[in-house]
Amino acid sequence: MASLAMKTAHDLQIDDEVNSGRSIDKQDILNSISAMLQQEEHYLCHDYLDHVSLLDDTDAATTAATTTHHHPSNVIDAAIDETCRSKMCEWIFHVIDSTLLQRETASVAMGFLDRYLSSSSERAALARLNRKEYQLAAMTCLYIAVKIREPFEMDAGLMSRLSRGIHSAEEITSLEYEILIALQWRMNGPTTFQFVNYILELLPDSAKAIAPTIYEHSHFQAELATGDYAFVPHLRQSTIAVACILNSLGGIERGSFPHNEYIQFIQTISAALNVDIDSPFMNAVRGRLLESFAKSSGYELSQGVMPIPTHIVPLKDDVDALFEESPTCVSKEPLDYLA
Repeated sequence: MASLAMKTAHDLQIDDEVNSGRSIDKQDILNSISAMLQQEEHYLCHDYLDHVSLLDDTDAATTAATTTHHHPSNVIDAAIDETCRSKMCEWIFHVIDSTLLQRETASVAMGFLDRYLSSSSERAALARLNRKEYQLAAMTCLYIAVKIREPFEMDAGLMSRLSRGIHSAEEITSLEYEILIALQWRMNGPTTFQFVNYILELLPDSAKAIAPTIYEHSHFQAELATGDYAFVPHLRQSTIAVACILNSLGGIERGSFPHNEYIQFIQTISAALNVDIDSPFMNAVRGRLLESFAKSSGYELSQGVMPIPTHIVPLKDDVDALFEESPTCVSKEPLDYLA
């Protein structure tokens, strides 16, 4: 996601629910966060790329036999990997930035795509092994996200033209229904952006001067997390949101936020989301976000206020894989991602 640029506070479009100019009761915000935490339990993904990397030729042939009889035009050509996902994510953000669409819609689309590929759908299994099918799935997820999240609909014919005719409007609308079924019609899960916005609504009045910067840096990190597969398997959107906010708070100048109110705000976050902000796992999430921020923005978000320990305790075995290097590419033949 190195090509992703950060939007300034002037460009940000924060949820009307939490930025409408009216005062929202603190308890209402906490209740909303609690409901979102319960809801996100139904929107987690497993490590579908790890499953792909473990497939041998026999497994691939079996998958082909059980899926291609429904879609004879599709054949197994090359399994997807992190690079495929990253390029498709960049393309989706490019489409979003070329229109009047909100960047959060890109993250929603990628969320649909990740959950679809984590599903037991036979068509999803084929998409994990066929890059053309994967491309179709990604474009269809963007098509669905726009219909759900935006005030206007993106015509399937336009999506077909964006694919340079590789995928027809009929293919897109047909796959749309299959994706909805695979996701069990769960299409409105809480996003990292929503968690960020609700949590930051709890900022005290003394932090109003620095609030735009905190929003800006937190949203940008949320966007960067969207393009990083390390944040997909088993990781909650609320965890990513808290890490984004802690990093943004750590980057503010000392004295710009009264210390006692700063501590109280951090304690409120920890209690409201039932998260240990000093845990090795949270530090690992923050560290990866900071590295991505520095690479994409060209400057480091220094952590003078919320420093991360120099020596981080190793993560538990069940989450180590989240922060490993990308798996070896299954195929050396690159896919033309509509560049």
